[in-house]
Amino acid sequence: MKANSREFSILLVDDDAKILSALEILIASEGYQVYKAADAKTALKILKTTDIHLVLSDIMMPGISGMDLLKKIKSTHPEIIVVLMTGYSSVPGAINAIRDGAQDYLIKPINTDDVILMVERNYQQFKRNQRAVMLRQEATRHKSISIVGSSPRIEQVKEEISQVAPVDISVLITGESGTGKELVARSIHEQSLRKDNLFVAINCASIPSDLLESELFGHEKGAFSGAVTRKYGLFEVADKGTLLLDEIGEMASELQAKILRTIETGTFRRLGGTSEITSDFRIVSATNRDLQQSISENQFRADLFFRLNQFNIEVPPLRQRKSDILELVEYFFMEKGRENISSATIPDTLELLLSYDWPGNIRELFNALERAHLLAGTGLPLPKHFPPEIRMNSVQQQTNSNEPTKTLAEVENKHILEVYNRNSQNKPKTAKALGISVRSLYNKLKAMDLS
Repeated sequence: MKANSREFSILLVDDDAKILSALEILIASEGYQVYKAADAKTALKILKTTDIHLVLSDIMMPGISGMDLLKKIKSTHPEIIVVLMTGYSSVPGAINAIRDGAQDYLIKPINTDDVILMVERNYQQFKRNQRAVMLRQEATRHKSISIVGSSPRIEQVKEEISQVAPVDISVLITGESGTGKELVARSIHEQSLRKDNLFVAINCASIPSDLLESELFGHEKGAFSGAVTRKYGLFEVADKGTLLLDEIGEMASELQAKILRTIETGTFRRLGGTSEITSDFRIVSATNRDLQQSISENQFRADLFFRLNQFNIEVPPLRQRKSDILELVEYFFMEKGRENISSATIPDTLELLLSYDWPGNIRELFNALERAHLLAGTGLPLPKHFPPEIRMNSVQQQTNSNEPTKTLAEVENKHILEVYNRNSQNKPKTAKALGISVRSLYNKLKAMDLS
């Protein structure tokens, strides 16, 4: 039996019962789903209730002819492939039928090899078209992935990504909300052998459990109320690619068993379907939960955890990589076309951002920068442009501190030293990161007796 060929449904239409039966046996033996009708009227009824991909019909039939059936099908189901059967005397009519939308024609008496070749050819075309539908259903943004930062913690993450990406195993990404776990997952995909295929992501916490099952496995037409067409699930869409199960810790326990089986076997069934579908996908999952604790509380399956956690990458919170904040700020404004933003142009703003602990991590930082960008317009982002909680936090820290308020020069010197050491005391690299000339950097270091 051909793999998944039962997905390809064929309707046979002929008033000759012997031909109809022989074709049914022949085509069904190849593993295809076969329906049959003794006349065009019955065929049209079947088409209203059943997903048919190919119609193989005789031309000469009582009542509605094969030619008329072709026209009706193309007016209501233009995507259905129609192949006509005809005797030698009707070949000119069959050629005209091709002009009306028929895919091909077969000459009676039917040669069995010709039938099988015709069906196989159209089945392969169907698979190609099916893949195109999947791509349209799951519009995925393809762009170069850049993990911004050069702190030791984030450099470790980058190194772990480069190590695990080429190895086709499951990866569990852990970390607080807003740390960029999906970005890490996309980077794994882009550096893997699957990079030329789809990266598909789904947030398991944002979709109710019953709908999540349909999103992952897909459903057949009529599987439930509202299922008016077939939907391809993300396991199928991610064939040859990568599937990110974000917030995997929020998945309902009854769905976890199905997910485990699919990951282990690479097979599943659409909701309402009977055919086993095979898909070659790589699983990357992400969570901000402590899954070990969830296991002890019987909220997460231990066997699923071990299957997902073949390799773990922990993404650090922003408060543990504050030396990356300037690079993140520069990256954000560069995306906005503001390449003039650097530590030299916004030292007071940078001090404000460094004094805050960012409980919402990079997501909160970028939201704050978006607000500042909007309020500052074409000017520089100043402390007054940031949300009150960030400004108040800075004032509170200064009030509670026993140290005197730092001067602007002290803030600038401190930041220059951080960037200088982060770049292994390489002056050209440091000057570029600071957005100043090497001569300016030399003069500033000389003023600090560090030249």
